[in-house]
Order: sequence, then structure tokens, then C-alpha cells
Amino acid sequence: DELIGFIKGIRRFYQLNDSHDSASKNSIDLDISAYAGKWRYPPYFLLSIKLLVQNGYKVLLHGDSGQFNNRQYADAFLHELGFYQATSINDARAYIVGGKAVYLPLIEFAPDLKNILHLKSELGVRTVFNTAVKVLNPLNAPATMQGIFHKGVENLHHAAAQANQTKTNLVFKGEGGEPEIRPDAFTRLFFSQHKQAELRELKIYSTCERAIRPQNWTINDIVDLWDNKLDAAETAHKLYAENAVISTAAVALMAIEQLGFNDALEKAKVFWDER
Repeated sequence: DELIGFIKGIRRFYQLNDSHDSASKNSIDLDISAYAGKWRYPPYFLLSIKLLVQNGYKVLLHGDSGQFNNRQYADAFLHELGFYQATSINDARAYIVGGKAVYLPLIEFAPDLKNILHLKSELGVRTVFNTAVKVLNPLNAPATMQGIFHKGVENLHHAAAQANQTKTNLVFKGEGGEPEIRPDAFTRLFFSQHKQAELRELKIYSTCERAIRPQNWTINDIVDLWDNKLDAAETAHKLYAENAVISTAAVALMAIEQLGFNDALEKAKVFWDER
């Protein structure tokens, strides 16, 4: 109840409640939030978004950065990966409709929340706002996707999706708490459907064997993965990296198009091979 109250109040205060017809040319397909920051491995989910956008899907990524010095946040990689950093909700929508991968910082659509969110670094614990910002869905996309780290938080995301009247929400325990599938591990996907009271759970299994992940990396490694230019020393990481990108794109397609995992995975593989 506390979370729902905050979400409704925030959306009303920042005038995020304007509905948009899903058939409109100005509508978007998917809302993805990234607020946790990666603390060990590359943000492969950014390539998943890039892959979806390249194939005509309209995706908004929103997030924040700077809570912790030992985390790598999405906004640090935008330029090299071809993302546009929006300065407002209207700016974000315009570039998304124009076929661009777009990142909208929290400070550009709900600036007062940034200071509240960063209380985590002072308090040492999460607050309700760490969940609230993830599920705001500022452009009212019919499908939304979030990564979580703590077990049980999926129930809060389900309640928020119902309060927002979101058509389909997907939440899962992602790598580092971000919306990224670990392809060499078992994952539980939790789907919320509008007007369906029960949270639906779907189990998906690994798409590759236990694989090596890079301990040290730079943005150039991610760019080279996209450009298929990894050198011999990096190929050990390629199996994990490619499957992380493809699997994350696949579950996003499940949310957007209501596909089964196998069909979505095959579609994402084709996208990757033809990128």
C-alpha cells in the first residue's frame, strides 16, 4: 500500500498519467529501467536494447547513476553504443519514435526523486523509492521490464503494475540487479497482466553451459562484441556475452508480443545474426 501510494502520488505530481493509445504512431513498445548499476560484469542488456531498436521496436531506458562509486551505470556507455540521452519526456518520445535508442535520466523527468533515491548511500539500506523509480513507466508503455536482486520484491512490482494499469510487466532476478538474463543459470520470470490478480511465474533454463565472464573490461569490449571484432584473447567471454544479449532480448520480446520463450529466443537469435 505504501509503494502504491508513492507511485500514484509521484505520477500525479510529475503529470505522468497522460494515457497514450497503443495504436498511435507516437506510442512506445517497452519501458526498461536501470537503476542498480553493474558492479562486476559488462552491461550486456544495453546491447539487447540496441538490438530491439534496430529491429523496429520502440524502447525507453530510464535510470539513474552515482549512488555508489563501485558500480558502472548505464549512462557511462551511451555515446559509444549509439544511445541518445534525452532531456525531457517529450524529447525522449520524439527520438524513440524516430527510431533511436533512448536513455532518459531520472533527473530529467522526476528531479526531486534523485536526492531521495540517493539516501540509500547514507542510510545503508534500500527504501521504498528504490522500487518506486523502477516502475514509474514515464511514457506509459504497454509493456515494462525490470531487474531485481532481492527475492520477494517481484510481489511489489506486481502491485505497482496493477496500480499503473500496465498491460504486461516482467520482472526477474537479473545479473547485478539490472534487467539482464544470466544465460548460464536458471531464471524465474514473473509476469503481471492487467486485470489479472495473480502473478504468473515462468521458469526458463540456461541457454549455454556455465561460461567465463570477464573480470576486467572496458566499453570497447562491448562495442567489439556488437561489431564481431573480439580478438582471440576475448573469445572465451563471447559465449556468455552473446547469450546474455540474446536471452535478455528474448524475454523482452515475450513481454512485448506475448511469445513463448523458445519462439522469442529464436527471433532474438535471428536479430543478433543479422545485426
